[in-house]
Amino acid sequence: MSTTSLSGIMDAAPIVLLIALGALLRITGLVTGEQRLVLTKLSYYVTIPAAIFTSIARSEMTPSMLFLPLIGLVLPIVLAGVAYRCTRGMADRPEARGVLLAGMVLLGVFGYGFFEVFYGHDGLARMAMYDVGNSIFAGTVALWLAQRFGQSDGQDAKGVSGMVKVLTSPVMWAAVLGVAVSLLAWPVTGPIGGLLDRLTGANTPLAMIAVGTFLRPRLGDAKLTLLYLTIRMGLGGLLGWALSLALGMGGLDLVIATCASTLPMGTTTLIYAGNEGLDAELAASLISVSVIVGAVIINVLPHLLASVYL
Repeated sequence: MSTTSLSGIMDAAPIVLLIALGALLRITGLVTGEQRLVLTKLSYYVTIPAAIFTSIARSEMTPSMLFLPLIGLVLPIVLAGVAYRCTRGMADRPEARGVLLAGMVLLGVFGYGFFEVFYGHDGLARMAMYDVGNSIFAGTVALWLAQRFGQSDGQDAKGVSGMVKVLTSPVMWAAVLGVAVSLLAWPVTGPIGGLLDRLTGANTPLAMIAVGTFLRPRLGDAKLTLLYLTIRMGLGGLLGWALSLALGMGGLDLVIATCASTLPMGTTTLIYAGNEGLDAELAASLISVSVIVGAVIINVLPHLLASVYL
């Protein structure tokens, strides 16, 4: 193992330990099912937007960065289409099939901590741009898929609820405002800047502990788990890399786009599963397994790509 790879793994070790701490808090009962959703909401609505805004606002925007949200939106749609074709034999299990399709939403919060450690504000800013596309997919296509395959009776406002979710997404607005401030070259300083810096500093610990509280692998459905990992993380990474090359991207933009395309299933899927009548236990299990696999991939793939493109 090279010195660079070993250094990267050692840098990421505290993040993995934070995830393990979250799992321990759940196992010991210090964090209950409802409380872990509170942790997730605090991350999603407070610390993640602060981290996204400050990172983008203080970054120099490049033209290829604008392709990141495009990949973040188009890629999961393509992967959901592949999963749909591969699960045609699951007509009698729509609640499980819906989890696989809607589960193409990725866990952006998982990438924020690692990419910030590896690449600083530039890495975090690019992950945030990618996650804008992911958020649009989550609030529209993924929500529609969850409602389409779920057992919920709420059929009256699918399109409206999806658009409301997108338009009120804190990730979306933090990225939009960050881009505006970056282009206008406004400094993020003073009391507001200090507040945002402290919230940003709290983001990685809070978000990674929240991720850890969702670790709950299920031994059954091994074939579905393997199918999901192959499509979302395997094929996702390959297509993310291919799309980046096709769009003429390079450097850190290509590295982030490829690595982000391999991230684990997002907790949004679990929320949709509970609300729309999908298989919530399967969703929790897939999140757990994909987080474990993702922790391995994200400690290897960025360094391999960096050796070629950086």
